[in-house]
Amino acid sequence: MHIYVDADACPVVRQTEELAQKYGVAVTLLCDTNHVLRSDYSEGIRWESF
Repeated sequence: MHIYVDADACPVVRQTEELAQKYGVAVTLLCDTNHVLRSDYSEGIRWESF
C-alpha cells in the first residue's frame, strides 16, 4: 500500500503521516513549486505548475 497526498490542498498531512508511519505505509507528498514541505517520513515530489 502507498498513500499519495495532494499536499497543496490537504489540511491533514501530518495526521496522515502519523497514521501511515504507525502502520508502516509509505507516503508521497505531491506539491507545486510554490510550497515547501519538510518531512522526516514522507517522500516529497514537487512539480512546476503552469
